[in-house]
Amino acid sequence: MFQKTAPRGAILAVLVSLFFFFPISLILAQQKTVGYYAAWKSGNLPFDKVEYAHLSHINIAFAYLFTNASLGFLEGGIPFPQLVSSAHAAGTKVLISIGGAGNSNNFVDATSTAVLRGALIDNLVNFLQSNHYDGVDIDWETPANSTQTAQATALIQEMRGRFNQVNPSWLITMAVPPTDYGGQHFDYPNLLPSVDWFNVMCYDFYGSWSGYAGHDAPLYQSPADPARAGSDSGAVTYMVSRGVPKAKFVLGVPFYGVQFYAPGLYQRVTNPATSNPVYSDVLSALASGWVYHWDDVAKAAYLMNADSTQFITFEDTSSVKLKVAFSVRQRLAGVMIWELSQDLLSNGSQPLLETIDNIQRELTSVASQSLAVSQFQLFDNYPNPFNSETIIRFSVPNPSHVSLTVFDILGREVAILLDEDRAAGGGVAHFDASAFRLASGVYFYRFDADGFSETRKLVLVR
Repeated sequence: MFQKTAPRGAILAVLVSLFFFFPISLILAQQKTVGYYAAWKSGNLPFDKVEYAHLSHINIAFAYLFTNASLGFLEGGIPFPQLVSSAHAAGTKVLISIGGAGNSNNFVDATSTAVLRGALIDNLVNFLQSNHYDGVDIDWETPANSTQTAQATALIQEMRGRFNQVNPSWLITMAVPPTDYGGQHFDYPNLLPSVDWFNVMCYDFYGSWSGYAGHDAPLYQSPADPARAGSDSGAVTYMVSRGVPKAKFVLGVPFYGVQFYAPGLYQRVTNPATSNPVYSDVLSALASGWVYHWDDVAKAAYLMNADSTQFITFEDTSSVKLKVAFSVRQRLAGVMIWELSQDLLSNGSQPLLETIDNIQRELTSVASQSLAVSQFQLFDNYPNPFNSETIIRFSVPNPSHVSLTVFDILGREVAILLDEDRAAGGGVAHFDASAFRLASGVYFYRFDADGFSETRKLVLVR
């Protein structure tokens, strides 16, 4: 588990995408926020410091599986009863996660026969009933051949059958790799009917094995990437090609970085050693003189030290905003976090987690507006200031021809985002400033519809 350019005044930018919204209940059903809670770090993030209101589900990591199909709990013995009761009081569900990158070997023996699988499922049923958990997350990293594929599929199918008898509301989720390298031995078509969703581990695209310094979790694949290691968008394409619907795809987001000894992005490493700084470490590096960089192709942040010998790839609030917007735009099931303690700052705030929740609420709040809105409205863009992409919301009370145009501070047209007939209701336009030759500064967007006109300010920071 752990481990640009376009002409000024173009009629319509190809890279400007629009969100089309359904009733709020449908969108919110899609947008889950699943956070892994590392039991061995519970001292860093005790139960009373968890931001339950920002989470739909918490996966307690990890229960240990033994070859005889029994379960072990090393860190604090799990099962964290105070966390479970606090989560339930906030409407957050709690799952027990089994396995993990360093504890998956025993899946092979523990699922090798129907008798052992039955014993494992019995143990899980007893655990869920005794500790009031809401389901199980299977993190088998990863089946390695066709025999293990069949065992994993049988385990999940038999578990679903038993859960349906005992408590049909219990969830079954799986943590899975984002590429064929680790994911080729999952039988997705036969897993789908039994799995509520897949937590796709969209990180560790680069690491100590890479030979180059690259992004840990880029949103998009850069043509400059020498390894073509993968990306979030590529993971969606891959999983859909394997038959997984987007409605069962939860996008993994790392709250840790990777530090390389290398002179720059996509440069060869000078020392294979790597480390995994958490978000507070990254902020400390930035405060001590490391230089911030933004890769506007991959939509990812990184730091370089003063003498350009070390490189840190990491998630910041800008990249997280774009990932949440991508999840909503692609109508994925939501986002998953590895892991919850890693963005906790000394003042108690969790900037990355809070950003995920804020952006999800901002995007889905459009759908809460009645389709029978009573007046034309233009809303402040979000985020603002922004460094690449921002979202502009509006509403129209009746079918109207609408236009949405961006201007520079001298009143010169930058882009036409909308020029079309729209049905009554709320809408959203997505402005990607990287598609234009725009310097940092103040810009304006004007919304026109059937005699209504309003202009608002946006600030671009590059």
